Amino acid sequence: MAQVREIKSRIANIKNIKQITKAMNAIAMAKVTRLKKQLNRSRPYQEVINSKLELLSGRGLQDESREEETISPILEQGDGDTIGLAVFNSDRGLSGNYTVDINRSARDFVRSRDSEVKLFAGGDKAHQFFRKWDQLETSWVGFYQEPDFETAEAMGKELLDSFLEGIIGELWVVYMEFFSDLKQKLKVEKILPLSPEEAVEESSADEEEYTGPEGEKDYIFDPNEEEIVTSFLEEWFMERIFWIVLNTKASEHAIRRKAMRDATDNANELIDDLTLTYNKARQQEITREIADIIGGAEALREE
Repeated sequence: MAQVREIKSRIANIKNIKQITKAMNAIAMAKVTRLKKQLNRSRPYQEVINSKLELLSGRGLQDESREEETISPILEQGDGDTIGLAVFNSDRGLSGNYTVDINRSARDFVRSRDSEVKLFAGGDKAHQFFRKWDQLETSWVGFYQEPDFETAEAMGKELLDSFLEGIIGELWVVYMEFFSDLKQKLKVEKILPLSPEEAVEESSADEEEYTGPEGEKDYIFDPNEEEIVTSFLEEWFMERIFWIVLNTKASEHAIRRKAMRDATDNANELIDDLTLTYNKARQQEITREIADIIGGAEALREE
C-alpha cells in the first residue's frame, strides 16, 4: 500500500510541474510573438541605415586628401590593446543551453586573446558567471527584460564612451541571432572600430543603392561632412545595439518556449508511465486483499 501511495504522490507532483511548464510555454510564446513584431518593425530601418552606411563607405569614409586619418573616431582603432567584450545573455534560466552556450563562448573568447579583455555582462546569468573575474567592467542586470530603444541607447552610450575615451581599443559582442522559432545562431563579432570593408559587409541593402565611383553622386553636406558622418555613425551604433538586444531576447524566449514544450511533453509521458505502474500496483494490491479475504473465509469455514 505504501508503494501505491508513493506512486500517486509522484503523479500529483509531476502534474503540478506540468502546469508550470505549460504556463511558461504559453508566456514564452506570447513574448516571442511580440518580439518578432518588433523585429519586423525595426528591420526596414535597419536596412535603410545600413544602406546609407554602405553609401558612405563607398564614397570613402577614409579620405587620403584629409590631414586627419579618418572622419570619425568610430573608424579609428582605440588607444591601447585592451579589448571590450559585451556579453548579451539572459536574466532568467529554464531556457535550455542558451545561457551556457553564450557564457562559454565569451569565456573562450577571453582565454583566446593575448591582450587584456574587459567584460560588459548583460543579464544576471552573465553577471553570475563572470562576477568573480577581474576582467568584469560592468553588468546590466534586469536592464533589458522588456527591450526598447531607450534601454539599448543607454547601454550603447556606455560602450561607445568606453571606446572613445580609450578604455578599450575595440569592441566585440557575443549574442544569439534570431532567424525563426526553430533557428537561432550564436554570434561573436566585432562592431568597433568600423572599417569601410566591414560597413559594406554589414549592409543588407540593394547593390543598386551605390554604383561605385563611376556612378557616384555628389552629395552636399551641411553644416559639414565630419559632423554629419560622426552623428550618423553614432546613430548606426545605437541602432546596432538595439538590434542585438532584440535578437537576444527573441532567441531567449524562442529557446525557452521549446524547452518548456519539451518539458511538458516529457511530463505527459512520465504521467502515462506512472499511471500504468500505479494501476498495476493497485491491481496487485486488490488481488492480495481478495486473496486474504478468501483465505480468512476458508479458515473460518474449517473451524
